Amino acid sequence: MDLRLLGLLLALLVIAGLLVSPQGGRPGEGTFSIVGRQAPEFSLSGLGEFNTAEARGRPIVIAFWTTWCGVCKHDLVVLEEFHRRYGNQIAVVGVCPERWPEVPAIVSERGITLPTVHDPGAAVTRKYQLADNLRYPFTAFVSESGEVAGVWAVAIRDLDHLLELLSKSGIVFL
Repeated sequence: MDLRLLGLLLALLVIAGLLVSPQGGRPGEGTFSIVGRQAPEFSLSGLGEFNTAEARGRPIVIAFWTTWCGVCKHDLVVLEEFHRRYGNQIAVVGVCPERWPEVPAIVSERGITLPTVHDPGAAVTRKYQLADNLRYPFTAFVSESGEVAGVWAVAIRDLDHLLELLSKSGIVFL
């Protein structure tokens, strides 16, 4: 890949990150209308099962991703590390709306053990994005009270970045 193109892509990601997370606010506040609303409930299956009702009382990290998105696959690895460390305190789920036959290989190659579920027709994804054009990756942070406390629609750099996003969303844990 041309270094200029790579530099341009990185600059666009930084700019998008600044737009998504205004200084001092919760991630996505003012940009994503779902922030501050009750999280839509869902129950999906695939490689594991996930039901928001069963996670009630715990915060939830919901990562919406696609098979063709390289950044999404990177996020899955970060989320898996988070899941292994904090999964007993915070529920983590990956939601993929398309190309489901490709998902098992992607998950297996990366050692992903967190529940990864299929969202046929992107019905659940659309309830969380509330947008005309879906974008990926898209990660929603749901508080223990069931409110969407933040949204992140760019790459999650690493575990420290994810912890920072959760903190800015008001989700605290040990």
